[in-house]
Amino acid sequence: MTDSPKDGEARTEFWLLVVVVVWAANYPVTKYGIAGLNIFVFNSLRFITAAVLLIIFFRARSAWSPVTAADWPRLIKAGFIANVLYQIAFIIGIDLTTAGNAAVLLATAPLWTVFINSRLNHEPIAGRRWVGMSVALAGIVMIIAGSGKTVDFGRKAILGDLICVAAASLWAFNTSLQKSLLVRYSAMQLTVVMISVGALGLTAAALPSGLSLDWGAVHWTYFVAAFASGALSIGAASVLWSVGVKRLGPGRTANFGNLTPVLALVISALTLNESVSPLQLAGVAVTLTGVWIAAR
Repeated sequence: MTDSPKDGEARTEFWLLVVVVVWAANYPVTKYGIAGLNIFVFNSLRFITAAVLLIIFFRARSAWSPVTAADWPRLIKAGFIANVLYQIAFIIGIDLTTAGNAAVLLATAPLWTVFINSRLNHEPIAGRRWVGMSVALAGIVMIIAGSGKTVDFGRKAILGDLICVAAASLWAFNTSLQKSLLVRYSAMQLTVVMISVGALGLTAAALPSGLSLDWGAVHWTYFVAAFASGALSIGAASVLWSVGVKRLGPGRTANFGNLTPVLALVISALTLNESVSPLQLAGVAVTLTGVWIAAR
């Protein structure tokens, strides 16, 4: 007996929720890892880990589909945008602006996805999706405001703000670029190529810091944090995210990203003893409502 389309969609949504949990849990892991490793070195190590594990898994479980000469540039472009440009923009942006600014601006990625996907794939934008995503974004703003962190759009933060907006649009652009490629190649093969591109690009970016780093002085637990982050939040999560794009579409899949700051709030409260305000709890409810509306 084969699954009905609704059963298949429900299973895909479940795995996307797993991705959200992994990404949310990755915040305290990353916070710990970059405390002992240069942030570019940390990113390089976790992408190398993800690439190696994905290649091993792919060779054991999947067959390589020949890539046409016309598709190679598209694959490399998608990997470069998602795993080099986005990662670098995210790191630099959050370094230059406040945490409140970065969280709010990066949370606009699903809205950028709707715009870009509509232009690239000529898909209409359903009214309920606009409503749901707007409600979810309002909930995220409530969560950030309730945290007590400053949302400052002043002169010193403007460059970081612009870079965070660019990062959000890069992520959205990558999500839309994957759709046409997933018609011809498996999510696993696409992920292997894209993560490998990221590993090469981020390693090149980390070389100056890596050469000056005293590797022997770094405690082994910081390396474990990098390896765990790479295996789960990049490797496994990237495959599941690509499957979501293929089965549910870019806009609907991207909307699940709104849940990440919600769960990150809960996990941080449990693991880092951070307080949760009533406004943040209200924001959680609003965000969940928005995700539900847009996913219907």
